[in-house]
Amino acid sequence: MDRTSTNTEEERERLITYEGPSYESVVRFNANLDSVHVQVPEVQERPLADAPTSRKPGSHRRKLTLVALATMNLAACMCYAIPAPFFPGEAQSRGVSDTAVGLVFGTYAFFCMVTGPLYGKYINLIGVKFMLIAGMFVAGTCSVLFGMLDYMEGTVFLAFCFVIRAMEAVGVSACYTASFAIMAKEFPDNVATVLGTLEIFTGAGMMIGPPVGGALYSLGGYKVPFLVVGGFMLVCAVFMPLILPRQSDSDLATEETASLLALLKVPSTYIASLAIMTCAAVYAFLEPTLQPYLDLKFDMTEAQVGLIFLLSVGLYTLSAPLWGWLTDRGMFPRLTMVLGLLFTSASYLLIGPSPLLEGVFVTGNELWMVLVGLGLSGISLGAALVPTFSELLNSAREAGLEEDSLATYGLVSGVYNCMYSLGEFIGPTIGGFLDDQYQFPIASTATAGFGGIVVIGMSFFYLYENRSRLKSDSSSSSNDTGSNC
Repeated sequence: MDRTSTNTEEERERLITYEGPSYESVVRFNANLDSVHVQVPEVQERPLADAPTSRKPGSHRRKLTLVALATMNLAACMCYAIPAPFFPGEAQSRGVSDTAVGLVFGTYAFFCMVTGPLYGKYINLIGVKFMLIAGMFVAGTCSVLFGMLDYMEGTVFLAFCFVIRAMEAVGVSACYTASFAIMAKEFPDNVATVLGTLEIFTGAGMMIGPPVGGALYSLGGYKVPFLVVGGFMLVCAVFMPLILPRQSDSDLATEETASLLALLKVPSTYIASLAIMTCAAVYAFLEPTLQPYLDLKFDMTEAQVGLIFLLSVGLYTLSAPLWGWLTDRGMFPRLTMVLGLLFTSASYLLIGPSPLLEGVFVTGNELWMVLVGLGLSGISLGAALVPTFSELLNSAREAGLEEDSLATYGLVSGVYNCMYSLGEFIGPTIGGFLDDQYQFPIASTATAGFGGIVVIGMSFFYLYENRSRLKSDSSSSSNDTGSNC
């Protein structure tokens, strides 16, 4: 006898239960060998008024993220820029040479340079949000401690300047690495535009820092500027967990660290890095040298020097979003970088003013040339610097690194901050030495020459790369034609 015929009807029936996400009750149906009976509960249609809004998902999250990153940029840049109008003169009054002052500024950049790639490589292990907030606490505390150096003199003063500035750099490096990684993760299609927008607040911090520092120094002495700005940074760090949305910390455990070696195998990585380093170096050259020069040449106060710094940074702040917008729309970003760096280098011939311009423009009072040079450098520096982060991301794609990955964005952020910090180290260090030995006009001319050499190197590389690509494309098209024939 057939085995199936001995089974009862109840044994042949199967009860299957499905809990679907779109139904409020359980769907039950009986299935036998002959037919299938399905019972589906009626689903009431929702009224149109209950339909979800058409607002893009994540728009509120992105706005909060942008506010948090902008706040961090503003506070960090104020901490960095506030000593510029008064610290060189204050250090000289305590027996510190111009070269040592340049080294103090350079120490900050050196430790940012060293820690940037490490933070970038292990950002997925540390946690991007924790890195940002912890870095802000460290930077704010060190700024307050830097104001306490008012009670020290001579060698002790200089030694603690190095130690505290280095600790502050470690904190700020963590902030910037995390900030760039969050920016690239949240805005992958508009990186340059968002970077240009954030540069508004970076520039605002650089603009507000020197005049506020000079004014507070005039009102309360050495320690007051550091106490005020350091306190502001700490307040921002306290409120940052409330402003910054949850980032990608939830999927960090599943991501691996990106390969720095693979990125370094791409030649365009070095060109973009060289451009970043040069932009930072030529701007940072002015930090230990411009204030003593303006004081000696034009008898300016600290507050007036702060306003002079305001000119260059203000024009950079206003122009950076435009350069970012053009970069995201493919408006010849490499040509923009080269021309921007070319005009930046030329502007330093005016800032000196350079001895090469004697008999041409230099007549009597050269303050107008200094102002024109600073204004030109502010506009052109944005053109040279803003597209570089997108260029590094393109190099990462060419290297085969995973796209839309926090590990990749962290690595690129670390490289960017490393090269920018290297420039911030080279600029004040060599600039202070040249100013000590040969005076400011010659030092400014040497800075312009360095930028010009980099422009020539970048131009040859991009021309060679474009020519190689054209040859490769033509050969591949001819091969395709031959195969079709």
